[in-house]
Amino acid sequence: MGRKRAKHRKPVGTMNVILALLGVFLLAFIVAMIVIFVRQGSTPDILIGGVFTLCGTECGIMGWIKNHKEKAQTRKWELEDRERSNRDG
Repeated sequence: MGRKRAKHRKPVGTMNVILALLGVFLLAFIVAMIVIFVRQGSTPDILIGGVFTLCGTECGIMGWIKNHKEKAQTRKWELEDRERSNRDG
């Protein structure tokens, strides 16, 4: 009755940490730009464009890496399945 169930958790992936940090950064950046706009009446458009371009590029690269890893894993599983079916059949 007093036993605790052992929890099996996956370790947090590097990409998940990067995405979380990126989200926190963008939220803080947007708030800072709103404050600047309220105080100054304008915002640094080139900085905003650069930040969002950089963040978009980072997310695109991480998506490409994830896609590449999944394709490689799928190919590995397909080869294992072929070898297994050749041995069995």
